[in-house]
Amino acid sequence: MEQLVLVGSGREETGASSFSGHESFPLRYGWPKKCVDAVAADREVFGRDDAMVTLGVGKNMVKAIRHWGLTTRIVEVDAGVGGARGRSLRVTPLGEALFGPSGADPYLEDPRTLWLLHWLIATHRDKATTWSWAFGTWNRQTFTRDELLRDLAAVGGTSRATPTSLQRDAEVFLRTYVPSRAGRATSVEDSLDSPLVELRLLRDDPVEHRYEFLRGTKPSLDDGTLGFAILEFWERTAAGRDSLNFDALARGVGSPGRVFRLDDDAFAARLEDVARWSHGAVLYDDTAGTRQLLRRKRVEPLRWLRRELGLESHA
Repeated sequence: MEQLVLVGSGREETGASSFSGHESFPLRYGWPKKCVDAVAADREVFGRDDAMVTLGVGKNMVKAIRHWGLTTRIVEVDAGVGGARGRSLRVTPLGEALFGPSGADPYLEDPRTLWLLHWLIATHRDKATTWSWAFGTWNRQTFTRDELLRDLAAVGGTSRATPTSLQRDAEVFLRTYVPSRAGRATSVEDSLDSPLVELRLLRDDPVEHRYEFLRGTKPSLDDGTLGFAILEFWERTAAGRDSLNFDALARGVGSPGRVFRLDDDAFAARLEDVARWSHGAVLYDDTAGTRQLLRRKRVEPLRWLRRELGLESHA
């Protein structure tokens, strides 16, 4: 049974690891909106025999859309429906804000939404263990497929994941961020890139057969999404404290600096201006050689995000 802890964005916490559920499909354009619309119309749509007709996709894609909807926290299992065994879903406030009838970016036209989806996936260990581990914990800057699988096997060793499951999950992880190289044997379905490819977080070298995480300034990463990530990380790691060390933010497990692959100097420069873009909620302190953020007032992450999306006033 899935146990839910709601933290404003519909996040699931079960303490488990998962290396499947996506049916070998990375996230695609149109799927978040399709998922939210379908669940809003019928909470048990993904358990219906006619789900393929309703969603206009094949059986495996139905499962993949459900998986990515849960993973990005735009829908969640409705724990209040007894006997449904996870079949009944509901749209989360986050899903409504982004992809509902008055959603901020229903068709993924805004880079801000892509950065947000990346954060939501890469910090959802229960549904996207490979993503969470690779961006939040793994210390390699460059790697081969074999190195990825070898190190991932150590992570999956305590679960029931089979070598085949780990290999498929690793492939979907790579295809989430690396553009496809379509060949004659590549189907149209397999050549469709994930929207997160646009973030340029991962680069492949077809000559050396290596991959590289791309660190940098990330100019398309907006202050609103960065602030949401900082607030979520703060609540997850130091909820009772009103200060947070820069090193934890930049290099801690699952931190914004790690997940967004931010350059330390660029990240520090962004934080120096945090009083302005947080509307006074957070201050940057660099005294006595200690860099840290100071929280002047508590802001719930989802409410922060709604304000940044223009759905609420900052007053």
